[in-house]
Amino acid sequence: MAAGDLITADGQIEWRGALLGVDTAFGLVQLEGWQDLPDMRDGDAELANQHGYQAGQLHADRRIVTLSFELGEQSEVDFRAAELELRRITAPDENPAEEPLVVQWQGIKAMVWARCVRRSIPTPVEYYYGLTRGAIQWRATNPRLLHLPQQSFTTSPPTAGGGGLVWPLVWPLVWGSAQSGGELVVTNAGNAHAQPIWRITGPCTRPVIRNADTGAELVFDSTYTLPEGQTLVLTTQDKSVLLSTGVSRSNRLERRQWFTLPPGDTRVRFETSDGTGQLECLYYHTSF
Repeated sequence: MAAGDLITADGQIEWRGALLGVDTAFGLVQLEGWQDLPDMRDGDAELANQHGYQAGQLHADRRIVTLSFELGEQSEVDFRAAELELRRITAPDENPAEEPLVVQWQGIKAMVWARCVRRSIPTPVEYYYGLTRGAIQWRATNPRLLHLPQQSFTTSPPTAGGGGLVWPLVWPLVWGSAQSGGELVVTNAGNAHAQPIWRITGPCTRPVIRNADTGAELVFDSTYTLPEGQTLVLTTQDKSVLLSTGVSRSNRLERRQWFTLPPGDTRVRFETSDGTGQLECLYYHTSF
């Protein structure tokens, strides 16, 4: 089952295979940090001997998501079982890794990779009668909201056209076919830049991924050959270049002009020196 498959309504949250929020035992009171813009950090530099600052780069900080919930209106047995389930899904591992946190809000199902950093289960007098209000908080190092499902498009290197005019010319003229393939038009329906993952499947020699709109390129050296049946994965977020076996091939990437996918359409071209191979673009519609 994929992340988010349990969600059926707006205001529901999926975490570690459990549903929270609307129409669950953990009724939604408030969700903070999901629709909100995260805190921003800047590189502004103070201007010497004059008013103001020199504007620097502006980046979003980590996203902090807080669910305030109400647990109650059920039998004492169900209340205790729900509390134990809540404690289970919020318990930290020995070396906690980020996991998918999925929320559906206003018809959009989106995900962040997060870790649970806070759990509050107050025990007022009402607690002993099966009623309490608490909170769960998550922290995501990547603040972008990734709309589900993940998008996937593939292309192969361009193939030469065929045919052409035949002499002597006879009306009507029969023109040859144009070059085809080798280009993707990927659409990001969100409001923020998406960070694509590129998968190149061999065999191919000297693969090139080019942003046709900006000219930015990811180019391997002229002697690099990806063997048949192997896959090379280029991840924009951490700028890694790995074979499917986990071995790095970052040293063979000679031009490193990593690019993201802005809102709207982006044209991407794929070429190899021998005209073989396949490129797959994986990405999410992305928002802040």
